[in-house]
Amino acid sequence: MALRELRVEYVDLLTADCPPEQLPEAWPWMEEILREGRTRHLGVANFDLLGPKVCTEVFRNFLSGVKIVPSVLAIEVHPLNSNEEMSECCRALGIQVMAYSPVGAPHKMEAFMKVLTKSDARDLRPLLKVPELERLQSIARRHEVSPAQVALRWNLQRGHCVVPKSFNPEHILENTKLFHFCLSPEEMVTITRLHKGARMERFFQASFATNSKALPRMTREAHDECQQILSKIRGPNGSVAANGSLGPGQLAQHIVRHGGHDDGKGKDKVDWKALGFYPPVEEEPGFWRRMGLATGKGPEGQGKGKGPGQQELKDGLPVGGKGISQRPVGGYR
Repeated sequence: MALRELRVEYVDLLTADCPPEQLPEAWPWMEEILREGRTRHLGVANFDLLGPKVCTEVFRNFLSGVKIVPSVLAIEVHPLNSNEEMSECCRALGIQVMAYSPVGAPHKMEAFMKVLTKSDARDLRPLLKVPELERLQSIARRHEVSPAQVALRWNLQRGHCVVPKSFNPEHILENTKLFHFCLSPEEMVTITRLHKGARMERFFQASFATNSKALPRMTREAHDECQQILSKIRGPNGSVAANGSLGPGQLAQHIVRHGGHDDGKGKDKVDWKALGFYPPVEEEPGFWRRMGLATGKGPEGQGKGKGPGQQELKDGLPVGGKGISQRPVGGYR
């Protein structure tokens, strides 16, 4: 049916894009399609997702149980995910590597960046977006080409075939101009060392996670480098709070006892903005009322209110100002 829709008698390559554990069951059907002449070559994918060492072991076990060995292995290969282990395995077995996302799928990484704060995304882009890698840009300037062309040329010189994707006519034309320059052995090594184990599909899936700062699996060094950026305490306009900023130990003791609040006179009130921090959420107007609580200004809970007694509610919220007696609540809801 697919051949009728394509209006061809056969396809050059038919790739099984399924989990490796399902492939042994599906492969005999793929072999039958090849025997019938409906495809000229067979391909497999996704073995690299199993992780280091395991990927090549499972791949070799699969090959030992098939009658027709696949001609192509499709894996994600770009400077941030060099996939050296699977590439060497395929080279030894005479299987062609087809590199998808060879420019690092910037649109998938950008989807992950959009769930972060602007300041975190700004600091992470030079680390995780292939076209913005500083070393790649330096090599591109040397050859008067774009970083994307350098990433594609790096794949070609490793013996991979590349399948870049773009809807931009200028980029599509640019992706074909790869044969008027050549990367030196030193440049090839420099680009290979950019490897961080960053698979862009994982970042794309992480953009839908409930925890917006959940990092996908990468190399330990790369993960620590990214986590350090995400863990920064930022003040207004995304500026990082400088080391040695005023801390609780440097505040007046009566302010410390009151959890950062002043004694009501206002002269010793903490200026969080001047310290480079956002004000605590508890200081936002109406915070305690929204939480269904009403407390006084001091640790004893005394303040201007109706005092002890049955509280008055309106639309499920206490009425009458602070100081209304209420049974303790264990945490926010």
